[in-house]
Amino acid sequence: MIKKIKYLLENFIYKIKYKKIINIDEFKIKENKFSGKKLNIIYVSYFDGSFSLNNTLKPMQEIGQVFNFEMTKTAHSKDWYKNKEKINQNMLDFIEKTVQHNKIDVIVCYLSGHNTTPKVLKQIRSYGIPMINEGLDDERKFVSRKGKDGLRRGNKDICKYFDLSLTTSKSAIMKYLVEGGHPMYKDYAGNEKIYKKLNLNKEYDLGFVGASYGVRSEYIQYLQNHGINVFAKGSGWKNGFATDDEMIKIFNQSKIVLGFATVGKNDDIFILKGRDFEVPLTGSFYITGYHDELKEYFELGQDIETYSSKENLLEKVQYYLANEEEREKIAQHGYEKCLAKYTAKESYEKVFGYLGL
Repeated sequence: MIKKIKYLLENFIYKIKYKKIINIDEFKIKENKFSGKKLNIIYVSYFDGSFSLNNTLKPMQEIGQVFNFEMTKTAHSKDWYKNKEKINQNMLDFIEKTVQHNKIDVIVCYLSGHNTTPKVLKQIRSYGIPMINEGLDDERKFVSRKGKDGLRRGNKDICKYFDLSLTTSKSAIMKYLVEGGHPMYKDYAGNEKIYKKLNLNKEYDLGFVGASYGVRSEYIQYLQNHGINVFAKGSGWKNGFATDDEMIKIFNQSKIVLGFATVGKNDDIFILKGRDFEVPLTGSFYITGYHDELKEYFELGQDIETYSSKENLLEKVQYYLANEEEREKIAQHGYEKCLAKYTAKESYEKVFGYLGL
């Protein structure tokens, strides 16, 4: 609750600072104007988990040649601030060498104040190449706390150095504008080449892939206590970590795939998740926590399903397990919707087209 209050207070302060009403449609890229030419792309990131590998790096590799620099192979390293300056210099050296030997069209970043600095970004800007930064956690971490070097760990202190800041948070649009950034709302999407139908037999009543934290174990234990055959895999579960291939197999083998819309350990802040698009692309029935933004992407009850409490989740799981035809009809609608409208490659094509590429 304390984090929710801080979050609401932050939003309120930015509304006072901006003094205008945001029309979100003005910050959406509606058409795909991409030229179709093969691009030379530099992609720099702090750490690439499965989401960014599958839904950022691999789709861009379909669009052109990607020169990739990943700062670390270990997220949340305790020694990060000891090595931050050296790793950033390595990144600058990589970019300089790449630019010297290739005609680069665009630099795509997945960075924040936690892992880079204004000084470094100024040096990258000196090449005159369009710079894009992605902020997929802006809903709660646009500002964030100060790091050991005094910089805010979110995008607040660095956003003005990019030509375009892509965010999946509507509330962050005005924050970017106040801080001198150039925001654009980026629709979530999934990579249909990775998340796909495998036509496997359904072995589990309900499947879940993800770490065990927050309300997740409470909800899953509640379902199990009421006789639901749940298979959960990920950090903190007895079945251990799931590889990408295992994850997609589990989605395909589950009659129902469970999602959680909560953020971290906060059970009162809800956002869109990559799973909301990855699961339907596998042709599986998907149910996740309700919040209003889902209605902008899906017809609830027709493309995907939602729940409002663990009791409501149990009720709906029991209903859809008993009604296979209705369950599979919804799963098919969700699959068709995501395949037609929310694929990762087209999402980046729209962004590059917006930049005139």
